[in-house]
Amino acid sequence: MKSLSRFQTPLRRLLSSSSPIVDGTLTLAAARRLDPVEDSPVYRRSMLRRPPVENWRRLHRNSCSFIGTVVRPVIRNTGDNPTSSSYTLLEVKSTPRNMGSSTFRILLSMRDEISEICLRHLQPNDYIYVSGPLGSYEKVDLSGKRKVFYKVLVMDLNFVRCNDPNQIALKPASSGAGESTSSKGSLDSEEKFRARLRLWQVFFANVYEWWDNRKEKREGKLNPNYPDFKHKDTKECLWLHPDDPPWVRKQLQLYDSKMAGCSRSRSQLDTFGSKLGDFDLDF
Repeated sequence: MKSLSRFQTPLRRLLSSSSPIVDGTLTLAAARRLDPVEDSPVYRRSMLRRPPVENWRRLHRNSCSFIGTVVRPVIRNTGDNPTSSSYTLLEVKSTPRNMGSSTFRILLSMRDEISEICLRHLQPNDYIYVSGPLGSYEKVDLSGKRKVFYKVLVMDLNFVRCNDPNQIALKPASSGAGESTSSKGSLDSEEKFRARLRLWQVFFANVYEWWDNRKEKREGKLNPNYPDFKHKDTKECLWLHPDDPPWVRKQLQLYDSKMAGCSRSRSQLDTFGSKLGDFDLDF
């Protein structure tokens, strides 16, 4: 404290009686008036210089981070791909401490080890922090229109200790140990149905990323239990079901007619190419 008072005494002599001093210390405005370098035009211009240029390879691609509440159980992607992958939904508040603030939901995509960790430990209503690259995907709504949604490929995940009573109030009361096995089974079947519908939406967003095995199954070249559609990379599988909603059947009809048109165009192009082979073309 003695050294601090010795430092403040010369400053008091330099200032007039009208200089702003709070509790014996200089305010920021007074300190700037004492510093001719910081107040110079050259110094101010140097503080507004152009930001440096970074090599794009050193930057995190569209990196983002969110703190929010898990609103869906973590679901494992189906298929025989040895690489584990799963997903869930995160609800994020624009102003966490305001109960009435707006919210949005974003898909969390997990792979490999972090996927297994989330499948084992992550539950609905968990308050978490996630970070990773930001991506997007398309979904087809009930009217057949495509919409763009965003997702985070989770690279880092931590639980957040919640000291906010508003956040705690969002959690529903536990139903206790008396929950029946039948209700759990119905919830599981409903969640599986929703997961299949979400996978159909992924399929229709980019049908060229999937193998269509229906013709081979009809011709007996494949086992009848083989999936009707299989993703070329993730090996996720889709089977046609009688309880598929009407929009799935409608989109499949559009897909089949489009594929039939492409086959006719390819056949016409092959015929045209064979005719061109009869001529000597000199370019």
